[in-house]
Formats: sequence, C-alpha cells, structure tokens
Amino acid sequence: MPRQRPARRPEPPGCTCRSFLRMMTAREFNDPNPDPAASSGVTALPSPRPCHVLVVSNHWKKADNRTFAAVWVDRQVTALRALGVEVSTFDIGSSHSPGDLWAAWKGLRAEVRRLRPDLVHARYGTITAMLCVWSGCRSLITYAGSDLLPGAGISWVRTWVGILLSNLAALKADALICVSGQLRRALWWRRGAARVIPDGVNLERFIPIDREEARRRLGWPADRRIVVMDAARDPVNKGLAVAEAAMERVRGVFPDAELRVFVGVKPDEMPLHYSAADALLCASRQEGSPNVVKEALACNCPVVATPVGDVEERLEGVVPARVVRRDAESIAAGLIEILRERRRCNGRQAVLGLGIDQVARRVVEVYLGVKESLS
Repeated sequence: MPRQRPARRPEPPGCTCRSFLRMMTAREFNDPNPDPAASSGVTALPSPRPCHVLVVSNHWKKADNRTFAAVWVDRQVTALRALGVEVSTFDIGSSHSPGDLWAAWKGLRAEVRRLRPDLVHARYGTITAMLCVWSGCRSLITYAGSDLLPGAGISWVRTWVGILLSNLAALKADALICVSGQLRRALWWRRGAARVIPDGVNLERFIPIDREEARRRLGWPADRRIVVMDAARDPVNKGLAVAEAAMERVRGVFPDAELRVFVGVKPDEMPLHYSAADALLCASRQEGSPNVVKEALACNCPVVATPVGDVEERLEGVVPARVVRRDAESIAAGLIEILRERRRCNGRQAVLGLGIDQVARRVVEVYLGVKESLS
C-alpha cells in the first residue's frame, strides 16, 4: 500500500513553484519592507511564502547541544526565513534510549499532522534522518560529515550504526544534500541524487579587520606569530596532538610562535580571532566541509589545512595558503612558510559565491523541487 501523504495546502494564486523558482534564479527581488532577519545579509523575497518546511535537529532544548554545528543550522534557518520560507522547527532530543526515540518519532509525526508542512528537513543524518524519513511527510536530509564518515572519539559500534542509519535513510528520502563532493562519495548509494551545497558564510559578519586592531581588542601581543585552531570539542579527529607536535618544529624557526585553540569563543567574536591570527590550522582526519576554513578565508586569514572535505577546492587560487599531509613535518613546513610572510591572503575572493544568502537560495531550490514533485 502506498504511504499516505498529508494533504497538500493549495498554493496562493500567482505563486507556483515554477514561477517562484524562476524569480529566484533571476534574482528579481525588491522587498520594500525587509524581514528583520535581513541583518544576516540575506535579501528578503516577496510574499506569499514559497513553501513550509519543518527543520529537525536536536539542539534547541538542551544548552549542552549548542555546538558550532548547531550555530550553523540556526544561521541557515534565519537565512531561509529571510528569503520568505516558512520554517518551523522540531527538537528530537539527544537521548538514544528506545523509549525516548519512540516518543520523539511519535511527537514528530504528530507535529507533521498538525503543521502539514511541504517537507521535513533533517539537519544531519543518523537517527535524526531515520525519524524524518518515516515522519509521514516528504523529506530532505543534509549530511555534514560524521554522519557518513568514521571519526574518532566515539566507539566504533556507535560510529558504524550511525553511518548505517544515515545510508538507510538515504534510500527513503525524497532529496539529499551533502556539504562537499568528498562527503557525497561516502554515500553507499544514491550518490547521483545528492546535491552538493556547503554551508554558507555570513559575509557581512565575517569581514577582514586590521590585524593590529583585532589584537588590540582581544588583548593579544602585537609581535607574536599566532596560529588559531578549532579542536577543543573533538581533539582526536581535529588533530590537536599532531598540531602541537608541528608547533614544536615551528618554534625551532620562530621561538615566539603560539597555538591558540578556540575555547569559549562566542560566534560573534570569531571574525576578530581570524583577523588577529597569522594563520588558521585545520589538521582534521575527517570533515564534511570545514566551516572554519570558509570563515577564515572570508576574513583573509591564511589557512594551512589537510585535504579533508572540500578544503582543496576552497583553497584553490588562494595565496598564501597550503594544503598539507597530516603529519607534524608537513604541517610545520606549511606553517613556517605562512608565518615567514606574515601577510593576509586573498581568501575572501574565493568565498564570495558562498554567502549565506546564495547558499540558502540553493537550498530553497531543493525545497521547491521536492514540492513540485507533489504537483
């Protein structure tokens, strides 16, 4: 028996999916009363709303789940709303107990019946994706990294169960997004159906700031060579040990060189840190599409990174920048070259096509494609 879909809400006159998609592609948008969310750098689209999406994640109820990944989900939700998409949210919680998962699934299905959205968007794979594809509504899954890639820091059983659930969910989902081509290749099947759409960068917030001014505001010494790194939450996968070993070699050339790991830095303060640093180091073993690399580039901060996710694509044509092997000697060599020059890179030019508004428009195209298939 074919699965039953919630009744589709009639489209407002004069705003079909095709017409809205043509308008989006042409960028013919002049909203005299922009949404307050336009402060995110997104140009609001005209009413009526093109579709209603229920975004599902696990970070809205518990403050402990407010990771950087959660911040990027919230930024995309804000950007989508600014574009005119009606976005509702549902928190499935972080418990893996059978009873709690059953309750989360029942709650999600009840929310689908109540809201009657056009589709459910699972922000990330594993159990979140499985609950969404069985919610009784059209579904889209965005895969971000550890949901398809084996990582470190958690048991191999939990890792591979999560990867299995992510791939099984892909069989039933109506649409798939991967944040990089490398991640799409990690899918066991339906690779051809997956769109590659990286998370966007708020180019109005992440802007280059004079290095001396940024250091003055942060209280950093003006003369030291400082490398920054995001490794506090997952030091094994992020490569903190190999980074520290590399820095020992760097100090053989530049005794004042210092590695600063982002700890307790508020998202709004990140542009200051990128602008104050001489380089960002990304020494990860596995990544989907490291957002810190894109943010650093938007601030013209030179990057030294291992070839994970879409790093090689992002650093193509960026000077100075280095893609290096994941060993202390190679990382140190890349850092020494960057620290010797002590100049800013041309990274912002490389990410101008990844503004949060541009990426959100691409996600809306996927939404409308799913909605159009209902017609």
